[in-house]
Amino acid sequence: MLTVRPLRAPDRESLEGLLARGGPPDAFLRDTLVAHGIGDFFGAFEGDELVGASYLRRGAICAASQTLRRAARPLASAMSAKSAWGSVVGPEAPCGDIVAALRGGGERFRVDRVQKFMYVPRGATLGPGEPRLRSARPEDLDALVPIVQRYRVEDGLARRSDPATSWVRDHTEERIRAGHVWVVVENGAIVFTGAFNFLGPFGAGLGGIYTVPEARGQGLASRGTAEMCRIALAEGPVATLHVDPGNTAALRAYARAGLRPEGGFRLTFR
Repeated sequence: MLTVRPLRAPDRESLEGLLARGGPPDAFLRDTLVAHGIGDFFGAFEGDELVGASYLRRGAICAASQTLRRAARPLASAMSAKSAWGSVVGPEAPCGDIVAALRGGGERFRVDRVQKFMYVPRGATLGPGEPRLRSARPEDLDALVPIVQRYRVEDGLARRSDPATSWVRDHTEERIRAGHVWVVVENGAIVFTGAFNFLGPFGAGLGGIYTVPEARGQGLASRGTAEMCRIALAEGPVATLHVDPGNTAALRAYARAGLRPEGGFRLTFR
């Protein structure tokens, strides 16, 4: 019989083992466990065996890649009973089943797609880097906000008619303060940017990778991504990202940077 409950301190060793078996797709959850503790995790058990785990914090849901499919719906039910959710981002199995359970009566979501997951482990060959890449500074904020908004529109996360909201500015400013936003400047203008969604001892997640239209076709995305991977791999064992499988230019750039594909990654926003 399968039971679901919030995880507690005595469950930590079992959770660490489940996440370690998941490999690169679970780097985020391993990093989160170190950064925030076990308090926001739920576990699915068959007897005393942990057969699935999920995470809910500030409306964001993720689930361990080794979660059994039959555990996905009970985990979704437990999380939605605790609080409202706003996003599901994580390995397609089981996050796709979690989204199906959360959809309920056919709710349509603002974004709902399966991304291609890519990663590069420490020690693998990376492509040529970009020596001009530097950490973004507070004085870059005004230039970055419209660039981030353009990225969101092109990636399908926002509509062209959407204004560059205060959320975009506040989120970008917070990331700059954390040292997670990186840029390439050419002739006094930002031409490339990328960010770390997380960066810790178990790996890193790259996101928001964007080259302004007038600077495309010069290999900036490939070199900037490779350079960010080098930064990430100095901190942890793997660098990861996920990308729209229809974005062939990005897929080529990430492959040239040294990343390899491995399965799907769910991206759902209400």
